[in-house]
Amino acid sequence: MAYAPTNDSDDFLKDEFYQFLEQTVQSINPTDVIVCLGDFNAVTSTVRDGFKRVMGPFDSGTPNDNSARLLDFCLGADLRVAGSWFERHDIHRFSWYSYDGQTAKEIDHVLVNTHWKVIQNYPVYRSMEFDSDHRPLV
Repeated sequence: MAYAPTNDSDDFLKDEFYQFLEQTVQSINPTDVIVCLGDFNAVTSTVRDGFKRVMGPFDSGTPNDNSARLLDFCLGADLRVAGSWFERHDIHRFSWYSYDGQTAKEIDHVLVNTHWKVIQNYPVYRSMEFDSDHRPLV
C-alpha cells in the first residue's frame, strides 16, 4: 500500500517517495506478481504518448506533476496502471471528490506487472465508513 505526497508537496518529498518505491519493487523477484495499491495523488489522461505500455486508453482527467512521476516510475518498474485498461462509468472510476461538490478525480491506482494480467476489472464504490479526503458526492 502506498500513499504519495500531494501534488503541492515539496519535490524532495516526491523524489524520496518514488526512490523508496523503486527500491522496494527492485527487491522483488521479477517473476513474482506485483500488485501495488496506492493513493498516488496522480491523474492520468487518455494521452498515452510514450506510455502505451503502462497506460491504457480509458483514463480521464488533467495530468499533473504527480502524473508524470507515476508514469515514469511505471515505465522504469515495468508496471501498468491497471484501471486505465478498463472502460468504466465515472461513478465507478473516480476515487476523490472535492468539497466543491463538482470536481472528481481518479487519484488512487492499482499498479501491476505488465507481463501479468491478474486484474480483470475493478469498480470504485462510493461508500466509506471513515473520515477521509476521498469523500463521496452527497
